[in-house]
Amino acid sequence: MEPAPTPLVVLTGFLGAGKTTLLNRVLGSQQRWRLAVIVNELGRIDIDGKLLRARAGDMVELTGGCVCHEVRTMEELWSGLDEVLARSRPERIVLETTGIAEPQAILEGLAARPGRVVVTGVVTVVDADAGVDQLERHPEARAQVEVADAILLTKMDLARPAAVAALHRALDALNANAPRAAFPPTPEATAELVPWLLDRAATMRPARGSRPHAHGQLVAASFVDDVPLLAEPLVALCDRMGSALVRVKGFVHLAGEERRGFLERAGNQTGLRLGDPWPPGARRSELVFIGEGLDPGDLRRAIWACRARQP
Repeated sequence: MEPAPTPLVVLTGFLGAGKTTLLNRVLGSQQRWRLAVIVNELGRIDIDGKLLRARAGDMVELTGGCVCHEVRTMEELWSGLDEVLARSRPERIVLETTGIAEPQAILEGLAARPGRVVVTGVVTVVDADAGVDQLERHPEARAQVEVADAILLTKMDLARPAAVAALHRALDALNANAPRAAFPPTPEATAELVPWLLDRAATMRPARGSRPHAHGQLVAASFVDDVPLLAEPLVALCDRMGSALVRVKGFVHLAGEERRGFLERAGNQTGLRLGDPWPPGARRSELVFIGEGLDPGDLRRAIWACRARQP
């Protein structure tokens, strides 16, 4: 009997978005799976591989070009996959692409060689501080977002609130269906990041644009946080959830706003209004969401992506 194909996650994102830093964070925290990492370097010097090698269970470097652009390096990817599967029998594989990769070509190449691995997701890392400019200037950055199954925002602590809000609008225009997440630099968030990335689908990757709504049991999820949130992305998040989100109610600590926000969704309408100024020492968001089949973890990570930098 042929062994089941090994789940493979494509980790992509534009130059400097923080893919290797993110992967090091995962490698330093996870002990659950036998993990192999394949890094596609651009250029002859193996920088990312050296940054990762001390942590990864098995490591293959592809140097000298982007796997989606050069046949020679694409062939090296196939041989690298074969090598790592035979050598260590990993339970998960992460392929970190170069910053100028166009992942669709990689996906097409992997689909043409079925059986050994199965792509379970494309995770695109986006720099919250520089992302808008990169998306405007570079078609590669746009292509990486367009093909994403999930979008992970980095450098939230560096980005101005206006930049984060503008980035969410740009992502809406390119790929509104891909869920967004951010992971603050805390042990609790890192513990969520590991399965979110590595176990994000021990199943087949869904067809692009296919996110059917399944009716299910009503679930209540609460969110409490002291870090301010951005009004526009938060309301847009509720609207994207559509009819599956039945009710939202609670107070919001809004970035740059002295008054207490009150978020409410009833029926098909989401509203965010301002009330009285916050009492001293009381600024914190306290929200309750009720929806069909709601995943509290997905919701929390999506709200983290609406955070604003502390003044």
